[in-house]
Amino acid sequence: MKKKYQLKDVIISIPESNETAEILSSLGKATARYLDKKVKDNDVIGVSWGKTLVSVARQLIPNDRKNVQVVYLKGTVANSTHNNYVVEVTKCFNKCYHTQAQILPLPLIFENKQIKEMVIKDKLINEILDTGKRTSVALFTVETTEQDATLFELGYFNDQQIKTLQEKAAGGLVSRFIDERGKIVDDQLNDRTVAIALDDLKQARESVLIAGGMNKLKAIKAALSGKYANVLVTDSLVAQHLL
Repeated sequence: MKKKYQLKDVIISIPESNETAEILSSLGKATARYLDKKVKDNDVIGVSWGKTLVSVARQLIPNDRKNVQVVYLKGTVANSTHNNYVVEVTKCFNKCYHTQAQILPLPLIFENKQIKEMVIKDKLINEILDTGKRTSVALFTVETTEQDATLFELGYFNDQQIKTLQEKAAGGLVSRFIDERGKIVDDQLNDRTVAIALDDLKQARESVLIAGGMNKLKAIKAALSGKYANVLVTDSLVAQHLL
């Protein structure tokens, strides 16, 4: 797997069943163990949110690392009727690394590029975004373009926009939609999105893609094609199909 996708580390979890909850729990444990070995004093850990990341957060191993910073890699404001797990992810990382996570208190996607550009010039927001660019260990997953995908349920897109993304995109990576080769599919949407630039993900010492379940296979392949991750955490069934 390392050779085929030019990765420096691959962690394959073996869930007890193919149930989504079991796959997520297995991925969370494997990632938590990996972080326990890899996070160093003075590191900046970049995190995203959602079910995969909260599975990691719940199983973090307490440690005595010093001066670790935690920062969000994308906007954290969501429709209040849907849980994006930011509160729990933040609480768990704060406790584990004795820190106070820097939350990006913005919508994930703005109505237009001009509003976004104006808002991110704010001093506080700019500092958080700059911290994100200095990430040593980036933790992220991929989003599918299935109808019930969390990103679609948060209310950022109308039905036609969802249909277009389903036709063009293999999936989302830190909520930036990419095709099968890992290229951005909609530049205008990308310009309105508040998240770390995909090329900046490549700069992290450990750029960790955590994703499993056969419904994410296409999106995982797209992310690996774009070479955005240098570490992959996935389950054994997906691993077989990737090979």
